[in-house]
Amino acid sequence: METRLITSDEQLRRYMPNVFATAQGETPLYGKVLPWLETAERWLFSQFVGDDYADSFLALDESEPLRLTAVCVVTHEAMLRAVPSLDLVLTPNGFGIVSNQNVAPASRDRVARLIASLETSRDNSIEQLIAYLLREEEWYQSTIRQWFTATLFPNIDLANLCGFTEHRWANYLGLRSKAIDVEQRIAEEFVSPEQLAVFREEVFSMTWDFSLTATSHTQIIERLRSVIVGVLQGNNVPVQSLRDIVDFMRKHEDHFPEFRASRTYKLFEPPIFENKKQYHGYWF
Repeated sequence: METRLITSDEQLRRYMPNVFATAQGETPLYGKVLPWLETAERWLFSQFVGDDYADSFLALDESEPLRLTAVCVVTHEAMLRAVPSLDLVLTPNGFGIVSNQNVAPASRDRVARLIASLETSRDNSIEQLIAYLLREEEWYQSTIRQWFTATLFPNIDLANLCGFTEHRWANYLGLRSKAIDVEQRIAEEFVSPEQLAVFREEVFSMTWDFSLTATSHTQIIERLRSVIVGVLQGNNVPVQSLRDIVDFMRKHEDHFPEFRASRTYKLFEPPIFENKKQYHGYWF
C-alpha cells in the first residue's frame, strides 16, 4: 500500500523534523503511520479536493504551494490520528509502553500538547489550502466547490470571528451549519434567496481578488456577515439592522436586480389604497 501524495519515508520526514532515524531492522516511520496517511489522504480528497479536480491536483509539481499545503494537511491529520497509538506495543500479555534505556516515554501532558499542536498546525494549513483552492479555476468548476459556496463563510476564519482560537476546523463545521440556517432566515425575510445566492458567489472573489474596490455589494456582504456572527455568538437577530440593509438595497435597487425581482421584495412594498364607491368611507 502507498499514498499518492506522500510516497516515501524520506518525504514524510521533511514534515516531521523531530524524528529519530530508523535503526537497522526497524519499521520506517512511513510504514508505521501508513494506515493513517491513507485515511488522511482520502479525507483530504473527499472534503477539499474533490473527484473532479483530483487528476489535475495530482499532476501539480511537488513544489507548488497548493500541493505543499495539502501535504502538510495530510501529514498533520495522519499524525494527529496516529500519535495515541505510536507509543503502545501489543505483547502476549497485553499492551505496553515503548521504552528503553535512552528514551523515556513522554508524559500524558506532553502527548496532549503534541496532539494540540498537530491540530493547530493542521487547521492553519486547512485555512491556507482553502485560500489556494479558491484561486484554482478548474477547482472552482468542481462539485466539491458547492459545499463551500453554501454560506457567506467559506473558510474556517469563521471560527476566529466567533471567538474560537482552538479546534478551529471542528468548531467551523458546527458553526457553518448554524450560519446556513441564519442566512436562510435572513434571505427569506429580508434580502431574498436569489440575492443571497449572488452574495455567496461574490464572497469567493472577495477572498482572493484584492484588487476589487468596495462596492454596494461588498458593503452589504460585510454587514450581513457581521449580523450573522453576532447571532452565532448568542445575540438576538438585529431586525433594525436588517431593515436598514433592505432600505439601502431598495434605494439602490439597480445594483440588486435579483432582490428587486424576488417575492421577498414585495414584503416591503406598502399596499396602495384605492377609493371605491362601495367603501363606506373615503380618504382625501
